[in-house]
Amino acid sequence: MKMLFPAISLSAVLLLAGCSEERLDISASSKDKKTLEFFVNKVETGPIFNELIEDFEKNNPDIEIKQVIVPEGMTVLKSRIARGDTPDIFITYPIEQDYIIRAKKGYLLDLSDESFLYNIQPAIQKRYIVKGRTYGVALTQNAVGVLYNKDDFRKLNISIPTTWNEFVSALKMLDSNGKTALLMPNKEANRSSIFNLNLVANEFDNDYWGQENLSIRSDKKWEKISEKILTVLSYVKEDSFKDDYYATNRKFAHGEGSMYIMGTWALPSIEEYNPYLNYGIFPFPATNSVEENKVLGGVDIGLAISSETEYPREAKKFLAFLTEKENAGRLSAYEGSISTVNGVNNNREELQLLEQKIKYGKSVNWPNHYWAGGTASESEFRKYTLQFYADKNITTYLGNLEDMYNYYNHYKE
Repeated sequence: MKMLFPAISLSAVLLLAGCSEERLDISASSKDKKTLEFFVNKVETGPIFNELIEDFEKNNPDIEIKQVIVPEGMTVLKSRIARGDTPDIFITYPIEQDYIIRAKKGYLLDLSDESFLYNIQPAIQKRYIVKGRTYGVALTQNAVGVLYNKDDFRKLNISIPTTWNEFVSALKMLDSNGKTALLMPNKEANRSSIFNLNLVANEFDNDYWGQENLSIRSDKKWEKISEKILTVLSYVKEDSFKDDYYATNRKFAHGEGSMYIMGTWALPSIEEYNPYLNYGIFPFPATNSVEENKVLGGVDIGLAISSETEYPREAKKFLAFLTEKENAGRLSAYEGSISTVNGVNNNREELQLLEQKIKYGKSVNWPNHYWAGGTASESEFRKYTLQFYADKNITTYLGNLEDMYNYYNHYKE
């Protein structure tokens, strides 16, 4: 490709020649900086990471961290890695197929011997182990719950539901009193499927996904899940299919809906729209057994380093900085996530019910992390789920899921 250079006038040359030695030294030093691309798919954490990056760069003037935020960027990341354009540092989730494949193929830098891993809760950090080695570091966990408007619940004397039947009763009570009982971002498949993944995760254990062939079409458990989905959808307004994630956050923040099933990552967005909203979050009651109901969640911000990065030492230094207690606490407090760093507590009142469940082992990891096909199968699941929300055809939905799962179970990348 030809490069076009503008003509430089004599006066411009003289001006450059007249620059002070100090000015030239500054320019030269900026060229000597080691620049690392930090690829993030979470828009909501952009501001806090910018603050952390600024502090890191103050103490490390020879290193520049360029945060690149790509919404829903995991598909983009997969394409970039495939074409050899891997970011230096990027978000990655443990257990899921994409991470395991990248670790096995040597795309990720081995972090097994880094001392900063000791800052992380071992039970969570060990999820990144592949064949005895570690290629990622966990910073935060997310958790999905039911956000609810406390004022609406108080006015109608509704108690926090702890079972499926109580949840449906709350929907009925809100609806019969003229409230929008439940908001959903059904314009976006990847957001709307968060609701039914709660049902899936509470029904099937991790071993279920390791079967060579899944018989979903005639499985009564899948039928029951589908029927529960339709029950909930009967209380959701049709205009939900016009609302994306941010529109739904805004509606909930402004009191236009009484409940909203979403993850803790939504808190900064909601509070930005309305910092005075009187709301809380309760665990999603997927079944009629209080003891069996588990909180859906997993590693939310986990980071890996490209094995091809030009600056591995500097990249590790940035990860070590983020795992320091003070910095991890700032991230957790801003986002409302649950920190994986030892000694960091989240004091948000809204999260107490979720954290209590998690503390006593009543949590379950994202089922999609165990699916063959990784990002591709997740994308198809979401597409078929949104289609089901629209056409409400259980037979078609379960048939599509069975074909999809079994295709990826036999597909060799």
